[in-house]
Amino acid sequence: MVELKDLIENDRLVAFRQAWEEARTAGNVPVRRDITLRAFSKFIPDMLVLEKNGPREYRYCQAGEGVKDRLEMHDTGANFFDFLHSDILDISEDWWGGLLAAPCGGLVSYSIEYPAGVLRHAATLLLPVAREDGNNSMLLGLTEVLRERYLSPGKGRTVVGEFWAEACHLDVGYGLPDRGQADYSHKPDADFLDRMR
Repeated sequence: MVELKDLIENDRLVAFRQAWEEARTAGNVPVRRDITLRAFSKFIPDMLVLEKNGPREYRYCQAGEGVKDRLEMHDTGANFFDFLHSDILDISEDWWGGLLAAPCGGLVSYSIEYPAGVLRHAATLLLPVAREDGNNSMLLGLTEVLRERYLSPGKGRTVVGEFWAEACHLDVGYGLPDRGQADYSHKPDADFLDRMR
């Protein structure tokens, strides 16, 4: 069973955070132009860049082929919140907003069900990135698929967090958000991780 606290030490996520740290200048949040192919090449297939355009609007600016394939996206521009299960929209709005308010990092562990009936347990590390104008409205992420099972044909669309979603904010040098929840847990299927073994 892979728990959220264990994921913080995941070798690939640690390496991704280190690459992000190296992209920082003078202790500032990296600017998007500093997220170079050279520094992040080994992460590209599972990497994403989201831009916040509203409280429930985090649009994919970039997505690696692995991310696009898993979400069945043909292009960027999709809103991440459109994939979220309705039960976690309110808590997600609060938690995701905190990422850019501090700014801070975040780690999310979640279920993701696909139209064909594939169910995955995945995790994403999210780190703040500034636009060229200095506005902290972007998030750089790396997704790891941890487990996979076939169920039966799904709901006809991709759904994130119906069976499992838990998250924590991570201090990346600026503290944690002053408001809202730093951590959240939505576990209507308490046996989800055990079933994913």
